[in-house]
This record gives sequence, C-alpha cells and structure tokens, in this order.
Amino acid sequence: MAPPSTNGRRASLTAGILLAGLGLAAGPVGSAAGAATYLYVGGSGCSDSGSGTAAVPFCTIAKAAKVALAGQTVLVSSGTYTDEVFPWHSGTSSAPITFQPAPGASVTISGAIHGFTISNQSWITVSGFTVQNSTSNAFYVYNATGIRLSGNTARGSGQRVNGSTAYGMYLNAMTSSVVTGNLVTDNSASGIYLTNGSTGNQVTGNESSWNAYGYVRNAVGIDLRAPGNVVSGNRVHDNEDSGIQSYPGGDGNTIVDNVSYHNKGFTTVALTNCNAPSSGNTSGCITGDHGIDDYGVTGSSVVGNTVYDNVSAGINLEGVPSGTSSGFTFADNVSVDNGVNCPDGAGGTVKCPRTRGNLRVDGTSQLGTTLDHDLVNLTVSGGTMMVWGSTSYTSLAAFQSASGQEPHGLQADPRWTSPSQGVFTLRAGSPAIDSANSSAPGQPTLDAASKPRVDDPSTPNTGVGVRSYDDRGAYEYQPTTASGATP
Repeated sequence: MAPPSTNGRRASLTAGILLAGLGLAAGPVGSAAGAATYLYVGGSGCSDSGSGTAAVPFCTIAKAAKVALAGQTVLVSSGTYTDEVFPWHSGTSSAPITFQPAPGASVTISGAIHGFTISNQSWITVSGFTVQNSTSNAFYVYNATGIRLSGNTARGSGQRVNGSTAYGMYLNAMTSSVVTGNLVTDNSASGIYLTNGSTGNQVTGNESSWNAYGYVRNAVGIDLRAPGNVVSGNRVHDNEDSGIQSYPGGDGNTIVDNVSYHNKGFTTVALTNCNAPSSGNTSGCITGDHGIDDYGVTGSSVVGNTVYDNVSAGINLEGVPSGTSSGFTFADNVSVDNGVNCPDGAGGTVKCPRTRGNLRVDGTSQLGTTLDHDLVNLTVSGGTMMVWGSTSYTSLAAFQSASGQEPHGLQADPRWTSPSQGVFTLRAGSPAIDSANSSAPGQPTLDAASKPRVDDPSTPNTGVGVRSYDDRGAYEYQPTTASGATP
C-alpha cells in the first residue's frame, strides 16, 4: 500500500514560501528556474533552517528532499543518517532531481522506516547510497515514472518475524524507470519486487542475494508481479526461494542474460513450505526453489540465461490455464545440475521432493511454448534432464524425440570458468560459443557483462539469426589475439 498521502500538506506550501526559505527566486513548484544547481547536506556548520549551500549545508537529507526542485542535485557528505528521504517535488524528463553522495563520500541511511520513499513524484534519481536496517522496505516507490535507482545497496530491511518483514526494493505502480547496478542482500523479504502494474521498466545489472523470510520459504531475488518489464544481466543467488520469478500479473516480461545459481540452502529452523527435512535433522528445512520460475503467466521470453545448481527445476513454466497458449519462448539458455540434490546440513545430500530437471514445462503450459537452442547438462548420475508435461527425461535426445522441441538443443559441458566460485564465463572450446539464435526475442547485442557479441575465429559458426556467432548463456566468450587483446 502507498504511505499516507501528504499531498494536502505539500499543496499548502506555495512555491514562493519554499523558495523564500532557500533565498532563491520564486518560480512554480517543480521548476528549478533561478534555483541553485546543487543542494548540500552534512558537514560542519550545517543547519536545516539554512539555505543548503556549500557554506551552510542542510543537516538532513530529508530537509533537502523537501525543497529540491527539477534540475537540482542533492550532494550528501559522508556519514550515517537516520532520516527517511521523501521528495516533495518531481523533476522532469530533461531535468530530474538527483540524490547522490558528494564526490568521494560514503553515505549510509540506517534505521529509518524507509531509506527512500518516492510517492506520487516522478523523474527522480537516487544513486550510490547504502540503506541498511530499515524497519520497512529500504526503497519504496509508488505511482511514479522516470525513476532511476542505481549503484545503491539495500541491506537488512525488516525483521524475520511474521508481520515485520520488508523488501529491499518495493516498486509499486512504477513505470518507465531504471533499476540498475544495485546490491540487494540479506533482506527479510524478496530483494526486488515489482507489483501493481509496474511496467516498462529496466531491471539490469543488479545483484540480489541471501534474501530470506526465515520462517517461511518465500523470499525471491527478483519477484515480478507486473507486466512488460526487461530483466537483464542480473546475478541472483542464495535466496530462500527462486532466483527470479514471474507470478500472476507478471505477463509479457523479458528475462534475458541473467545468472541464477545456488538458490538453495539448509536451515535448522522448521520453515513453512519446506522443500524437505534433512534425513539427519527432521526439524531442519531445505530452502531454495527454481533458478527462473514462471507460474500462471503468459507471453514472456526467457533467453540467454545461465542457471546452475538450484534446488528445483532450473527454468520452470507451470500453471498456465489449460487451453491457453503460454506464448513463452525459451532459447539460448544454459542450464546445468538443477533439481538434483539438496544439502542435508551435515555435508551430505538428500533428494528433493519438488520439481526436477534443467528445463520443465508442466502439463497445462505446453500449448504455445517453444524451446530451442538451449544447452543442458548433468554432472551427476540419476538426475532428470528435462520435463515436458508429466513425463521426465534423463537425456536431451529422449526429450527431443518425444516432444519435438529443442531441435538445436545441446547436451554438453558448457566449460564454465569456475561454477563453484560463481564464475560462469566460458572457456575456449565451449559448445555454447557461436551457436545461439541471435534473433531469439529479447536477445541483446551485449552480454551480461556489457561486452559485445564477437566471433570466435577458432569456432565454426553454427548459430542462426541476425548474427551467426552469438553464444548461449549470459556471457559472450571474448577470444584473445596473439597480442592478448580481444579482436
């Protein structure tokens, strides 16, 4: 829900009053005409009754947020602040309001209700802050467009107690915005949560990890309950539930070039919705779920992702209403060792009772689903490679023969650099090199590390599409020349 409206309180303050308090020329609210380019926060001689100049900075970020207008940048000095930042005005598409640390500064907001609340205001940028130990969601956005959250850390939000949990980033009715390069970790609910029609957003290059409710297996790295977003180049791992999930409301999302791995674990706490108890400790719980989970949604693309060592089926589609075309495309993904074994808390493993396989499409979700150019593999015996409907297959060849899907699929070792260390770049000779479908919907021209698609001269091009040399998975192999440079 949105926080209580303060529009009436804000409307009672005219632009003249606000700007007079700043010693600035009068102009319409939301316009920085005649205003200083920068507002300053923190440091010696600060005063919230001052003008926010370098000589007399504000003491709190909250004060700067009340007066900042379109085109102004709020520069914050190093320190730990405890105030909730709640902008009172919007920027514009050409002149956003920007909040950022001063050059070289390290800024933490600790213990506030929210670190940043952006409610009914638009065109605001927040970059480079650490928000920790907030009692509610570290970043809360409601009914806003043109928001940019970049390079922030959201850590330790809420408490792992029923009724006190909180998200790292709760994005509610946010449109045409960018969430990029953030670290969202160790929160008591899902890391990044999009809901209530949040659409047209770019969620790129974030790391979302170690998020957990602690009493029910439910926290996801990136949770999509809203349609029409691009989720690209993120790393999601060690979350209590799935790495990335699309649930009802989350139709038509594009999920490309993400790395989702090791969303699994063991706890001695008996959680609700546990995967399975340990054979040696029946009070414990195996946590984790899918690498990428799609439930009851349609019209999405899951392309070029790297998915490894998750508790349940690596890439999963289920719950589409029977007789409905899913409109799903799976292509160019690399999925290995998912839904195989689970930790038992004592250095061993137990079989998980939930879904298996590197790719899985359940019995109601096959209509309109296309799978091709994926690479799958198992390094342990007795595992499930693929699931189509109610039938499990231990090899890609058997799946291809029975389903007619994956005509260009590969079952092979992807030759990752060091998967146990979370390094999923490709080594020379990988079958993923130069073998993808570059025209798969959503396939980007840059990989998850923002490196270009390049042709490896040592590998025959077996790919298709606008380029015949794109690689499968999240990372493009970057060959070196004799001089050590990339071509």
